[in-house]
Amino acid sequence: MVSISQIAYTRSGPNLTLNPPLTPAFDKDTIPYYNVYFSDTWHMKKTFTLTYGLGWSLEMPPTEASGKQVVLVDSADQQLDTEAYLKERERAALAGQVYNPEVGFALVGNAGDGLKYPYNPYYGQFSPRIAAAWNPHFVNDTIAGKVFGSDDSVLRGGYGRQYGRLNGVDQVLVPLLGTGPIQAVQCLSNLKNDTCAPGGTATAATAFRVGIDGFNAPLPVPSQTLPQPDFPGVNAIAAGAGEALDPHFRPTAIDSFNLSLQRQISKKLTLELGYIGRRITHEYQPININAVPYMMTLGGQQFAQAYKNVVLEYCGGIAGLAGGGCAKNASAVTKQPFFEAAMQPSYCAGFSSYTAAVLSNEGSNFAGQEVWALWSDLDSGVGCPTGVAGCATSDFVFPRSMMNTPVPNTQLCPGTTPELPCGLAGQLSSGVAMNASVGHGNYNGGFATVKMADWRGVTMQSNFTWSKALGTGAFVQATSGYTPDDPFNLNEMYGPQFYNRKFVYNTFIVYSPPFYKGQQGTMGRILGGWTFSTVFTAGSGQPNQVWNSGFASESFGEGDSATNYTSLETEIPIGPLPPHGHAYYNNPGANGIGTSGLPVSIFQNPVAAFNDYRNPILGLDTRDTTYLTGLPYWNLDFSMRKNIRITEQVALEFQGNFINVLNHNQWLDPIQAWGLFSPGTFGNLGGSAQETMGGNRTIQVGARVRF
Repeated sequence: MVSISQIAYTRSGPNLTLNPPLTPAFDKDTIPYYNVYFSDTWHMKKTFTLTYGLGWSLEMPPTEASGKQVVLVDSADQQLDTEAYLKERERAALAGQVYNPEVGFALVGNAGDGLKYPYNPYYGQFSPRIAAAWNPHFVNDTIAGKVFGSDDSVLRGGYGRQYGRLNGVDQVLVPLLGTGPIQAVQCLSNLKNDTCAPGGTATAATAFRVGIDGFNAPLPVPSQTLPQPDFPGVNAIAAGAGEALDPHFRPTAIDSFNLSLQRQISKKLTLELGYIGRRITHEYQPININAVPYMMTLGGQQFAQAYKNVVLEYCGGIAGLAGGGCAKNASAVTKQPFFEAAMQPSYCAGFSSYTAAVLSNEGSNFAGQEVWALWSDLDSGVGCPTGVAGCATSDFVFPRSMMNTPVPNTQLCPGTTPELPCGLAGQLSSGVAMNASVGHGNYNGGFATVKMADWRGVTMQSNFTWSKALGTGAFVQATSGYTPDDPFNLNEMYGPQFYNRKFVYNTFIVYSPPFYKGQQGTMGRILGGWTFSTVFTAGSGQPNQVWNSGFASESFGEGDSATNYTSLETEIPIGPLPPHGHAYYNNPGANGIGTSGLPVSIFQNPVAAFNDYRNPILGLDTRDTTYLTGLPYWNLDFSMRKNIRITEQVALEFQGNFINVLNHNQWLDPIQAWGLFSPGTFGNLGGSAQETMGGNRTIQVGARVRF
């Protein structure tokens, strides 16, 4: 018996004409790229050098040979602007109004007056660069001469702008995967009469059986063409989670700064101190624009404040939220002006207040901080088609405010043949992920470098960096299903980037004994020709995310974490955490906390740490960037080489390399996506680098003949 049958139809042409079944999807895109530049070095004085240049690049948007590129449009068939849409949504909500216009998908040639590209060309990729080097001359017996030397110092500084390259995953795939060129069709419950059961109600007696009722299970037949624009839930079947490119999609801009002072201490020893800075703008940032308008204001109160008050009262304050829990005391919850003004009169039937009615129906969402699910439940739709069972009116007094809530009287039911008016689904089941260029970040680092050149056979370089990398979240352009914690305020998640390491140190030493270099005689061949070298690296830990109790990303109403979206929500410590940042052995915790997996924890007391975290709360937390610092690392490699001269023209060389020569065990940070949702593995380390990444001591030996 077939439970689900499905197929991905492809379409072509300006009317999106249906292709025969099993016609593959393909793209043929052209992306022109141009780059011109010049640079010059000017020795203005004997002690001063100026380097300057200017570049210009142009990476045009892709064009597809047959026009199979889809963009997101509004009800006026104009391409939707991410930032403008969110700002208008916020402005309306603050005034107690709804901004939730119909959205649709159209081929670039059908959008507006006919677009050529899925996003606007960016012509401003100018890359100026300027740098200067000054080698000052001071008199030795002056203070400056004693500090900087006579001609022993160089002061360098520079500025340059660079642009990132756009990735083909976004440029090519996203416009192809929009609603239109590919249409997934499925039958959720196949019947032997060659139809699909509504709501998946097939039984053993009525289900389609392969070989008995035929060999081709029932499938809904899509229309031969699709309207342009295609407005899901209005003039076409509702879609799942859409994806599109923002019209202002563009390369990331990076402004780089550096300043350093190099001082030659002696003929063999130099010291350099410096600063490196990066300012990043227009960074790739996917955003779900169907986020909860939490600033909606009614009764003189925003929803965010009403939600916060209910959660704190219902869950017993901050203490009651420990470990992702909730005390669940409904009697402690007081009336909130927003709910008293926002709910339909019928919603309060049988309850002392509208707030009490909301809590009774949505208590689990309050307890689990699932704001998107809570709001979507209350915003369930307005009006029902005549004769359709199960269609509920909105619980709010204002019109539908989410893309996923039902469109009255217009929705076409998927999975039925023929397609029937139904009204039970919204335009898109979760929302639309807009790939925009609105993120930002920065990097600031100071460094110190010491170099020694062949002092009594020793060559050495040592580097130390102290830095910080901050931003709104850096992701590769192949990322999908992600949205920021707060699409209305990206700074909500402005904090340490996941590649941030506060301290990094490395050094290498090469020692070639200066005696018996000529390898004269037997003793010379034994004691001469040796080289010993070592590389030592160390660094502090990287930020490590602690997920909330539901492994969800809905605390700020940013998206539907149950099916499509995730974000960087991280747990918030209630107070100072117990000792952590090391590998604590044989400490599995108690009460089911930290008792699974490896008996090695990043916390000295996993139970205390677990109970010292809580879920983030909308209206209370305005910054959600409290990451736990992971484990530091260090490693030592060693190599030795012996060269034996046989004759003037023939020599033997033996070499041994020892990777991780001390066989130091480097524990890995807790596994990705750990947190309060998994008490059993809370805080437990992700294993040993030796076992999972091949980090055991490795010895390599080799021989070579030179002639």
